[in-house]
Amino acid sequence: MAVNNIDVRQQNKINVYKMVLSQDKIPRQKIAEKLQLSLPTVAFNLKQLIESGLAVEDGQLFSTGGRKASTVSCVPNARIAIGIDITQNHIGFAAVNLKGDVIDSIRLSQKFSYTADYENSVLDLFNNYTATLKIPENTIIGVGISLPGIVNPEGTKLMESHRLGIYEPAAFEFAEKINHPTLFFNDATAAGMAEISKSPEIQHAVFLSLSNSIGGAIIINRKSVDGDHAHSAEFGHICSIPGGKQCYCGKAGHFDSYCSALALSELADGSLETFFKKFELKDTVCTKAFADYIENLSIMICNLHIIFDTTVILGGYVGSYLGPFIDQIKQKVLELDTFRDEPDYIRLCQYKNEASAVGAALHFINRFIQTI
Repeated sequence: MAVNNIDVRQQNKINVYKMVLSQDKIPRQKIAEKLQLSLPTVAFNLKQLIESGLAVEDGQLFSTGGRKASTVSCVPNARIAIGIDITQNHIGFAAVNLKGDVIDSIRLSQKFSYTADYENSVLDLFNNYTATLKIPENTIIGVGISLPGIVNPEGTKLMESHRLGIYEPAAFEFAEKINHPTLFFNDATAAGMAEISKSPEIQHAVFLSLSNSIGGAIIINRKSVDGDHAHSAEFGHICSIPGGKQCYCGKAGHFDSYCSALALSELADGSLETFFKKFELKDTVCTKAFADYIENLSIMICNLHIIFDTTVILGGYVGSYLGPFIDQIKQKVLELDTFRDEPDYIRLCQYKNEASAVGAALHFINRFIQTI
């Protein structure tokens, strides 16, 4: 098939921009060398990027002789995407710039209810949040909304959410009232995509979200795999112990009942922070509960790796607390793993807060870059 010259020029521009985004400062000669493009082609694309406010010529490199090479930098905050994470009891906001950096985030207590009052409160909180950023309205290129449930392929409706008590498609009027493009995303999928955005070396991964409910994402070739019915990676509903504890979905023995954040926080007045403080003080109940938690988690990690043979990333509320225990987890997984002598495929999350909101926002950042 013949390659359209316009497509080639567009891809050259995208590649030049990505190169600029990936560096603090870079001379145009280096861009030409890395992308194997001519200097005139690079100069032409940089001129367009500078004129559109996406890049700036910002100085010269030190030279030991001859003409100094001028450098170019991106303007990271030239465009911003906003992520909103809606849970049973909170709303999180995150602002992400063109480099994928989180420039601001906040988490607020707000109990979910599928009512007009709740939707109006979300809209008010969004407007208040964007006002605090003090950026021009046209800087915002999109708003991603993450939710704990199944989202339709178009990203326009929440089809079902046990956690939010929604069992028929919901479009949410507040999203339609936001004066920017909006899309819905499954919260765990969004968080998983946020994690791999920080790890360009990872092509395939399983993301395990250990929050108040357990979810996840299957990522192949850096794209999420949603499954035939859009509920792949619902790892929380894998039956771990037949006939065991009742899951919130009504079935028994699901992994969620043993390794959600609630399995720990409910022993400490609903606070994970309090739970781990009690654990450090060698509280008997918390010590026993966490030992059981690690045992069940290790079994699931081993099973996921055997099924998918990929990196396994531990995230969610509990994931941010697991740093001191990672060697213990790896040792237990190693005892179960038939195929590996070293469980180096286990990673902790890089986003400790608002990963789902960040991932939802990143969709718009990536889309913008592909359409400059």
